[in-house]
Amino acid sequence: MDLPAEPRVRWILHRAAALIEQGAEPVRGLVLPNADSFPDPFDGSPNAVAKLLARVQALAGLSDLTVELTFVTPEGETMSTGCGSGACGPGGKIEARLDRVGRRPDGSYVVAVGTGEVRDPVVLTTALVRSVACMFMTEADAYDGLSATEREPVTDLAGVLLGFGVLLANGSHVVVKGCGGAKIHSATRLSTNELTLALAMFCKLFGTDGRIAARHLDPVPRERFAESETWARANAAVVRRLREDPDGIRSDAFVLDQAEGWISRLFSFGRGKRAPTAEETLSELERSMRVTTPKKTVDPERAKKLAELRALVDETLEGQ
Repeated sequence: MDLPAEPRVRWILHRAAALIEQGAEPVRGLVLPNADSFPDPFDGSPNAVAKLLARVQALAGLSDLTVELTFVTPEGETMSTGCGSGACGPGGKIEARLDRVGRRPDGSYVVAVGTGEVRDPVVLTTALVRSVACMFMTEADAYDGLSATEREPVTDLAGVLLGFGVLLANGSHVVVKGCGGAKIHSATRLSTNELTLALAMFCKLFGTDGRIAARHLDPVPRERFAESETWARANAAVVRRLREDPDGIRSDAFVLDQAEGWISRLFSFGRGKRAPTAEETLSELERSMRVTTPKKTVDPERAKKLAELRALVDETLEGQ
């Protein structure tokens, strides 16, 4: 199966447990690239992009944040559209978090979008989702303690937990056609395999039907998601602990099961009850190793007297 290596899977679990404790949960469930999630028409204009950003904020539960949207041309020129929500705050020095997102001292944000990104709806939506995820991370102080190399991938993971996993997975594998042929680009820092695994965890954790997510994934992410769902089913007990026992997940106190593909399941049909998962096996072993209360030893003399008493009672009853 084409899944991330186990150390990377454990990293995703560790970081997801921390993010959930910091409030990274969906406000509107799983966000899909359809008219239900994004009802406003889009014509590529600055106002349309601003409305799209405001919509992503609303879906993440962050509409209360004031955001100014700016466009950056290839020549480096900038153009502002004003605030995405609320009234424009005063200007000032920007405290950069990710490259495209800045936070002013008054708490308002500035988001920069490249004019080239506007031409591709998948790339644009991914950029805006990552920007809003960055705002969440900033507001939750979730960047504290992260290394510089972790900030971007953890931002992607936060976006998945906020409900944007389908959009991010599609944005991780963008096919761009040009004169030299088609090329694959990624608008995310996490890979397609990592994002689809995180999406499968999300669906299992929040009770979302994975088939709904799969229907809105592009071909390559959809294929990877099918493998990730198999992994999530095999490790459902571990995934549940992201909310039930985050400390245990962060301390690496869990065992991962080897996911079984559909071919293996097909040829194992009729073999009887499935084998326990690694997590179930470990739990059973722990239960078997628990110390039981030893039975009290019966005193031989006391046992002899009790036997004689029972015999005497039996003789009395027989003589009646």
